[in-house]
Amino acid sequence: MMTLSAAIAKVRSLLMNQAVLLLNAGMLGLGTLMTAILGFVYWWFAARSFSAEAVGLAAAAISLMNLLANLGEVGLGPFLMGEIGRQKRAGPFLTGALLASFSASIVVGLIYLAIAARTSTQLGSIVGSSATDLFFVAGCALTAVTLVLDQALVGLLRSGLQLARNVVFAASKLLLLIALGLTLGRAASELAIFTTWFAGQLVSLVVAAGLLVYAGGRVFHRPEIRAFRPVLGQVFGHHTLSMAVQAPALLLPFVVTVMLSAEINAAFYAAWTVLNVALLVPASLASVLFAIAVREPELFPSRLRLSLGLSMLVCAATALAFLFLSRFMLWIFNPAYAVIAGNGLQFLGVAAFGMALKYHYLAVQRLRRRLGFATLVLTGGAVLEIAAAVGGAQFGIAGTANFWVIAVSLEALPLCPALYWATRHTATTPSTIAPSAAAGVSTSGNSLDETDQIGIASRA
Repeated sequence: MMTLSAAIAKVRSLLMNQAVLLLNAGMLGLGTLMTAILGFVYWWFAARSFSAEAVGLAAAAISLMNLLANLGEVGLGPFLMGEIGRQKRAGPFLTGALLASFSASIVVGLIYLAIAARTSTQLGSIVGSSATDLFFVAGCALTAVTLVLDQALVGLLRSGLQLARNVVFAASKLLLLIALGLTLGRAASELAIFTTWFAGQLVSLVVAAGLLVYAGGRVFHRPEIRAFRPVLGQVFGHHTLSMAVQAPALLLPFVVTVMLSAEINAAFYAAWTVLNVALLVPASLASVLFAIAVREPELFPSRLRLSLGLSMLVCAATALAFLFLSRFMLWIFNPAYAVIAGNGLQFLGVAAFGMALKYHYLAVQRLRRRLGFATLVLTGGAVLEIAAAVGGAQFGIAGTANFWVIAVSLEALPLCPALYWATRHTATTPSTIAPSAAAGVSTSGNSLDETDQIGIASRA
């Protein structure tokens, strides 16, 4: 039998080998805990202080804004997560990415407004007048900037700064919401709630810039954009893959609002908030896993096993909590929410397993440079999720939630073989150098093979 000293030595060796992963994931985990608490209080206060219709419409608008921001981010965040740590001049590289995502998200927002102007919308005053339209587009652009910045900071292994920005964002929007609630009360509109989200993002960026200057860094650099041209196929490949994973989750509150009602979405979004707080743990683990794997691919299998194990524990706890406490969760937000949803959301937590597997599959396929294949698989799954949610709406909120959970679970099954293979084999880098190397952009470790580049270029 293994002696106590040998067991201690083995644990110490494991911790030393996984120190980088655990440290950065720990920082993200701490940020997750703090933002989860503040986020819970934010939506709890909103549920207690504002009408269900205002909360439901604001939640749908914020989800739509996040979807458009992710579209406008054009894959630069995931690309930087794996690339920026190898750049000698990371500042200009990051500045160029932030400028590109800001500009692209404005274009995406304006395109949406042009489409919405010709169709009926369920978002009330959030999208309806010239002033609020411009405000909505500005929110999309600002959110895209924070998305790219956060993922770049993970790639630089500066999760502490990312932690600070997210905590400031969560705290400032909560304080602004409390101020609105105390002054306006239930007379506040969905636009007022949306404004707190926008202002919180702006304040967090200012604080992050101040912390960077205090640490001796520079905020403004001359943007480097030309270096991205040779790797556009790779960037759009990351983008398409990310959207295939994120789009259904971002669309679901909007689907509930359109297919059912804003009041029902208020109850649904309360449970949705709890689920997404739990999912931040596997998402954070998978993000750090990918960022570190491009530097130390030989340790990827053991780190993947650790990440999956921790994620499954969190998912099991989430599923059990929803199964037995879903009505109580809703009651905590607002007693009316428990009446609106009833037991219709008690199986929502089961989706955590499928979502966690998708996050890790995303990291594995990025490292293996199989973005084209992964995109096809996950895009098919995304279509299945959205179709299931829309079809399930015919049976009320329970149908929407349960049909979506079934779709996520079915989508996760084909991903398991690739994940199992990755826990047993070390990812290898290509023997050829991608064209981007000639432009000074290192792509070893996560570049695309020629077939994937052609496929992504044709879709772009």
